[in-house]
Amino acid sequence: MHDSPIKIRDLILAFLFSLIIIICLFFGSYFNRTTKIVFCDVGQGDAAYIRIKNKIDVLIDAGPDKKILNCLGRHMPFWDRKIELVILSHPNKDHYAGFSYIIERYKLDMFITVNPVITSKSYKKLVSKIIDKKIRFQYESAGDKIKIDQTLFDFYWPPGDFKSYQDNDYSLVFLFEENDFRLLFTGDASPKVLNSLYSLCVGNKNFCSLPVNILKIPHHGSRTGLTKKFLELADPMIAVISVGKNNSYGHPSKEVLDMLKAQNVKIKRTDVDGDIVFNLKE
Repeated sequence: MHDSPIKIRDLILAFLFSLIIIICLFFGSYFNRTTKIVFCDVGQGDAAYIRIKNKIDVLIDAGPDKKILNCLGRHMPFWDRKIELVILSHPNKDHYAGFSYIIERYKLDMFITVNPVITSKSYKKLVSKIIDKKIRFQYESAGDKIKIDQTLFDFYWPPGDFKSYQDNDYSLVFLFEENDFRLLFTGDASPKVLNSLYSLCVGNKNFCSLPVNILKIPHHGSRTGLTKKFLELADPMIAVISVGKNNSYGHPSKEVLDMLKAQNVKIKRTDVDGDIVFNLKE
């Protein structure tokens, strides 16, 4: 008989070495209490993952397909299989289709979205699946707030009585705020929405907390999204554009890019930078 080229002692040492690495990674992450924000590279769609104080998981939109699973695999701790809060900005497929895969892989506590006039069959199928899984499901509107630890989600749009036949007009616009850090999510908000918000914010200083550190540019940088006066009001240091590489829509538009450059806003794009990660200071 020939001796095996791999000795049992070598296997045991390799196992122990791997175990030590896993333990170090686990405890290194466990005692880290920073908040991480990731704008996921999911192609032509929107998805953002937030891990609050390294213990609460939030997913905002889920992109057009299963690419969102790759992003969570890269950034969410491997031992954590629960997402405490899910926010769908509005029922467009490039924002919600990825949830069909998420629901099969993770336990979801709460699913939040808007209540538009018109929805598609595929979206209704997703909602049925959410209800079947006994996931808490509710609608949010302007004035609603969700507080998690020292973090606030403050919803600015849409109003509770809002009606439109344009689905993008229903996009949830909300502020993520932690200590002195502010990030504004805008979904696919249209100029009509941003102009209405501008009037509300200027007319009532207590209605919205602007300016912000980061602005998620609406509608993948489409020219039918961001407006100059809303950009000036938000006055971000960084703009994030969630967009697919070489997409057929020509996103982001030259008009929006020029607008951002004219205001000296740093631009981050998922088609150029891949996953965009921000770690907040404790």
